[in-house]
Amino acid sequence: MPKVLITPRSYGMFNKDINQMWEKAGFKVIREAGPLPESKFIELIKDVDALLIGTDNLNETILDNAKHLKIIAKYGTGIDNIPKEYAEKKGIYVTNTPAVNNETVADYAFGLMLSTARKISSSAQKLKEGQWTKTVGIELYGKTLGVLGFGAIGKAVARRAKGFQMDVIVYDVFQDEKTATEYGITYADLETVLKNCDFLSIHMPLLPETTNLLNYETMKKMKKEAILINTARGGIVNEQDLFRVLQEGIIRGAGIDVFSVEPPTSSPLLELDNAVLTPHNAAASEEAIERMTLQSTGNILEFFEQQVKKTEGGNKSVTQI
Repeated sequence: MPKVLITPRSYGMFNKDINQMWEKAGFKVIREAGPLPESKFIELIKDVDALLIGTDNLNETILDNAKHLKIIAKYGTGIDNIPKEYAEKKGIYVTNTPAVNNETVADYAFGLMLSTARKISSSAQKLKEGQWTKTVGIELYGKTLGVLGFGAIGKAVARRAKGFQMDVIVYDVFQDEKTATEYGITYADLETVLKNCDFLSIHMPLLPETTNLLNYETMKKMKKEAILINTARGGIVNEQDLFRVLQEGIIRGAGIDVFSVEPPTSSPLLELDNAVLTPHNAAASEEAIERMTLQSTGNILEFFEQQVKKTEGGNKSVTQI
């Protein structure tokens, strides 16, 4: 009987028959809500055949102890917490769930824009504390939105921006004029986007070339009234530098859902009134959780079905990312 270790906290929350799918497929399910510390991960992964992982930090040491592991299924899109090349060298397949949370994250990015621009969360908290104090914010309508990374989520954000009559300028290393025309956007270099945007929304993967892309020197190029939104990955924005930029009033504010260390218990951003901070929540809608559960489960079950077919003389056609 193959074993699967499942770590995402929200897995199966809106799929009540998911356990029956595993039972029908003949799997023993080990549920341990993550993120897991390395020692616990090593203990649990020693004899599992499949790993369904959320935001846990999976490193090479853990994989060295995974003697029976055949597939890693990411519950989500980004795989920066998985040493993919090392896993594949060990013969372990790595899959993810692309396109399951595009609209959900785009919604959330706009929620952070609105909350930060109009000071919604702080106003709500003051009212609960008995303060009837009106706060003055700024409009999104008619402003310029800069988008860093124009993949599926970046495009979904651009579509929403058009409803606010916003001009959209995009920085992406891959430029497609047909796409630009379709979405009514303008491509520009990074410096141009930073200098001209009123709102900046990040939607790129965490890679060596994007790590600390937003630092003190680059953020100094932004408008004083600008608001920065990050629902992508924490390491793209240098948090110490962002704290300094916000504290010095170089930009108006920031809405941050992702952090270089999660939870961000020692982040200086926690001290600031002009930073709206949320707990890596952008992909957490009922619909996205349901889709991520089904697709990540399906990736593992399909993999093992094809392994059976292979032993019976069939052709293997598992798709890897």
